Amino acid sequence: MTVLRSNQTCPSRLLFLCLSLLLLPACSDTEEEVAEVKPRMVQTQVINLRQTDNYLEFPGQVSASQTAQLGFRIAGKLSQMNVREGEEVAKDTLLAALDDTDYAIQLEARQADFDRANADFTRGKQLIEKNLLARADFDKLTAQRTSALSSLNAAKQNMIYTQLKAPFDGIIGKQHVENFEDVNVMQSIYTIQDLSILKIKVALPETVMISAREGKNARVRALFDSIPGREFPLVVDSASTEADPGSKTFEVTFTMPSVEGVNILPGMSATVRATPSVAEEETNIIVPAHAVIADTFGKAVFVVENIQDNQGTVARRSVETGLLGDSGIVILSGLNEGDHVITAGMSRVNEGLVVRLSKEWTK
Repeated sequence: MTVLRSNQTCPSRLLFLCLSLLLLPACSDTEEEVAEVKPRMVQTQVINLRQTDNYLEFPGQVSASQTAQLGFRIAGKLSQMNVREGEEVAKDTLLAALDDTDYAIQLEARQADFDRANADFTRGKQLIEKNLLARADFDKLTAQRTSALSSLNAAKQNMIYTQLKAPFDGIIGKQHVENFEDVNVMQSIYTIQDLSILKIKVALPETVMISAREGKNARVRALFDSIPGREFPLVVDSASTEADPGSKTFEVTFTMPSVEGVNILPGMSATVRATPSVAEEETNIIVPAHAVIADTFGKAVFVVENIQDNQGTVARRSVETGLLGDSGIVILSGLNEGDHVITAGMSRVNEGLVVRLSKEWTK
């Protein structure tokens, strides 16, 4: 009887052990599933309106508003060099002159030719009025007079061309030849520059170029190493519409008036500093540049909304950006004070995803 009871008990214990082993993996799988659905952790920045001295700087080079290479329209030997490099000159100032002896002789000869042709024409006109001269002969006299007058005018013009005058008020930037040299037609004698307005050319990236061209949200100034502690306001003069194929930048030309007592000359290097306008500085929103994404729908950031118990839902916000500086990129529209912007892991989130906030700070 004892053996029989022992055999009856064994199957029950085995059944209990088997059921226990089967239940253990099921419990483990449930714990893993719970861990997998735990919200992803993201890093955020709480938006806080603040004033900033954020700015961008670009290298530029100074040039004159007008530059001209001056030369004679005729060849000859220099007889006068009246100005030197660095001298200021007024419009129509005589800068240089050629020896006009040969051209004066030509002028006398052309004048004599014209006087003779004009006299023949005058006599012919009197004769034809009396029907004493054939029309064909009179036409020939008329043509000779016209040709002689043209040659005379050319000789007079050559005499004018023996003098080189300033085309505008400016400064002699360079003297290319010395007096008494033989010069050719349009050989450079002087370089004259108009320094009443200075130009500074800068290569800018697309976003900055557009802002500068439209005059939005930026103050632009020029700084010079040789003039420490001073900044000079700039105004956009022109902007190219085609990017440089290598650098992908656009050439923008700024202007500034000359400043009395300050020696700023063409060829000098300048630093062009662009900063937000005063009005914008009072309500600036700045986020890390990497927090802004760009796709076919435009520029955007991801924010966390409906936050409760340190968890919330991801939403995409379209934004308009401004200047990019050391502290981040300016957001002109699309964000408000108090928004939680995701600053890390943007590639792993999408609209509607539930996330946990790992860290929040303000800047």
